[in-house]
Amino acid sequence: MPLSDPRLDELLSDGTLRLEFLLRWLLEASPVDTVDGEARRTTRLRRLHAALTFRGLIGPLSEAWNHASAIRLLAETGLPDRTTLMGEGFLRIVDRIIPRLDPEGDLYALLDRLDLNEADAAWIESLPADLRILWGSLLAPPKEIWAYAARLLAHRAAAVGLSRDLLALDPEGSDVDSPFFHLTRVVHDAGEHPEDVEARAAWETCWTACVTTLAQAHARLNDRGVSTDLVFRLELLEAQLTRIGQLLDFATGLGDGTALAAELVRGSAAQHGLLTLLRTTVKRLARKVVEHTGETGEHYIARDRAEWWAMCKSAAGGGLLTAGTALFKVSLAALPLAPLLLGAALTSNYAVSFCTMQLLGFTLASKQPAMTAAALARTLEEDDGQAREIELVAAITRTQVIATLGNVLVTMPVAAGLVAGWVWLRGHVPLDHEAALHGLQGTHPFHGWTLVFAALTGVLLWLSSLAAGWTANWSAYRCLPEALAQNHRLRSWFGASGAEALGRFAQRHLAGFAGYTALGALLVFVPMAFAFAGIHAEVRHVTLQAASLALGAATLWFEGTLAWKEVLWGLFGIGLIGVLNFTVSFALALWTALRARDLSGRARRRLWLEILKAFNRNPGRFLLPPRRGATLDSRVPGDSHA
Repeated sequence: MPLSDPRLDELLSDGTLRLEFLLRWLLEASPVDTVDGEARRTTRLRRLHAALTFRGLIGPLSEAWNHASAIRLLAETGLPDRTTLMGEGFLRIVDRIIPRLDPEGDLYALLDRLDLNEADAAWIESLPADLRILWGSLLAPPKEIWAYAARLLAHRAAAVGLSRDLLALDPEGSDVDSPFFHLTRVVHDAGEHPEDVEARAAWETCWTACVTTLAQAHARLNDRGVSTDLVFRLELLEAQLTRIGQLLDFATGLGDGTALAAELVRGSAAQHGLLTLLRTTVKRLARKVVEHTGETGEHYIARDRAEWWAMCKSAAGGGLLTAGTALFKVSLAALPLAPLLLGAALTSNYAVSFCTMQLLGFTLASKQPAMTAAALARTLEEDDGQAREIELVAAITRTQVIATLGNVLVTMPVAAGLVAGWVWLRGHVPLDHEAALHGLQGTHPFHGWTLVFAALTGVLLWLSSLAAGWTANWSAYRCLPEALAQNHRLRSWFGASGAEALGRFAQRHLAGFAGYTALGALLVFVPMAFAFAGIHAEVRHVTLQAASLALGAATLWFEGTLAWKEVLWGLFGIGLIGVLNFTVSFALALWTALRARDLSGRARRRLWLEILKAFNRNPGRFLLPPRRGATLDSRVPGDSHA
């Protein structure tokens, strides 16, 4: 028999069972370090059982472990307390910061205070068979405890399963047809009569129907759009059904006590982790967002010469509008407005201009990378060889090149023409000297933080693409186009054809409007937020900056103070700004899409190596128009845009 432990003797000296102190004493020993071939903690567990037996405390220990809170321990440990993602996240943050007064003897609270981790769960699973039997018989609750815990959990699962938004996923089904409508009765019968074959069969049938319902709900969400709260509830229901099944197994004497104990320890360890809470639920939303973004990105990839020339014309239109946008921005900035009003005015300027591009079918070059990266990630998921993926990357880069050139080569002469027209009509230049000088020097690549600001703008472009993807997901989840087309009020105002046209308009343009509006707000308010913190920051968007360069250079030329060397440096800076806008937004969007799709890092690294090799062999493939007769079908089978 193991030697006695002075600390253990002290804890048990007065014949009182102090459960928390005993557990802490046990957990102090390492679950990994061994003595005579046995883990130190395992040796302590043997010692503890011997000491409790010697002092006649086995009975009090069993009574303490089968406290009324044992039902809560079995039914709640490792499962969220709230039925919404935001509510559960807020509760976990509060519990981390503010202490909670737990009821006396509450086993759930005790397990929580012990700060258990994965190593503790692994130690339980590694216990030798003799200790499992010894402690299993001592700590196993009566059968009615298992049944009560299962019934408690069944009531909660039924309430979640019968929530209106979950039932709405199957509009053709009746509420009373839901298996969750019968869950509490079935679990009650199976718990009250664990030996009844019919009651057990009814539970298994109901469990299968509930699992099938959840699988169908997930499929419907994948087909249209994701709600984070609804995904959270579906995952909560899956966990609750699994736990109910485990509890009913124990009620019939079939459960694996060691496996459940390890699961409860892991659940307690993860119960306060925010990352654990967010990982699965948010990943589903991220995946759906990048899917919608990728669908939009398909329109920004020129697969043949016809589409390449169409992109060139579209980008030219975008450059034309951007010249006026840049001039109007400078005019607004000169007004004596309060910062909030000025920010709102500048945001409106950008949003109206960008949304007009959306309506006219024009292209803003740097908006493409985040969209096309999601389309690339969707293709990578197919894992059907790398030749197609490399050609898609080549198509993306050469499309981006022509889109940027189309924007820049049109917006600069148009901006200069606007200055000339202003001088002809008004007799003076539209910009003051300082504003013109800033527009010219702000593009110099090595003066100030131009390149850093260009990289920051790439981040903003990526964020705006997420806004567009999220809006598309929200619209799909709400079935917004269909709802608009069938809304009785809209049909009475505009007629059936008008309401249907409004629905089609929302389906085609809503996500684009949201992304462009978000981009306009980010371009204005992010620098303001930095300024509020005392940090100077500006944005460097390639097309807007090219227009600003042209406006400043033309103004200085009419004043007779233009330095052509600064213009050349500015043109070089425009090129670098375009590269940074593209690479940063594309890299972030691709990283997000790949993470959302769980694609392996090894496959990604191999692909980039092959891309570099292909670029080294033939750079023109990535930069110049596609060969005559060459096409690229990068659409995924089943894509609605195919």
